[in-house]
Amino acid sequence: MEMQPLSHSGFVWHELMTPDPDEAERFYAEVVGIRAAAMGDEPDAYRLAVVDGAPVGGFVGPRPDGSAWPSGGPKAHWVASFGVNDADEAARKTEELGGKVLLPPTDVPGMGRAAVLSDPHGAVFGVFASEDSG
Repeated sequence: MEMQPLSHSGFVWHELMTPDPDEAERFYAEVVGIRAAAMGDEPDAYRLAVVDGAPVGGFVGPRPDGSAWPSGGPKAHWVASFGVNDADEAARKTEELGGKVLLPPTDVPGMGRAAVLSDPHGAVFGVFASEDSG
């Protein structure tokens, strides 16, 4: 029996986990032209990474409890997310195939559902199912 991959739409989101989002925003604005825009109310606003007026990801600061990000840490790193039809199914299949669920599928209000996973070799990636997926 041939395995069929989950339906996907390639890379759809990139998040920078960083201890200093303000400095990261300045750096990436100068080097590659990414701008930041707050989504929500300060101080808990999510910082969108915007290119040519379109959101392409986000800047994620330290966790409130001081713990490492589920995707690793404490060093800064990028996490690329694939678009999928079903984040829960992607998480289930990841475990079935020897990977790990680092952050279980979670609702992102008004947007969809996301999870942070790792493959059997430890490479970290995200999945995102928009509300209109599937």
